Amino acid sequence: MTHRCLWPGCTQIVGDDLWGCKPHWRALPNNLRAWIGRAYRYGADTGTHPTRSYVDAHRAALAWIAEHEGEEHEA
Repeated sequence: MTHRCLWPGCTQIVGDDLWGCKPHWRALPNNLRAWIGRAYRYGADTGTHPTRSYVDAHRAALAWIAEHEGEEHEA
């Protein structure tokens, strides 16, 4: 199964085991990538089985993206 990259506005399709496309995943700071990775459980990114930690990590990633939008980090 697949889903869209979770970076706002991105339409890239990625595997269920990935948070986002490679450019957007790499644009996130290491601490957020590590948090998402630790919290991930199968289905978490599609909303079928999210853990509280995954939801918190995803929200932190979205907040970071909003704060840094338009900087060189964006793919």
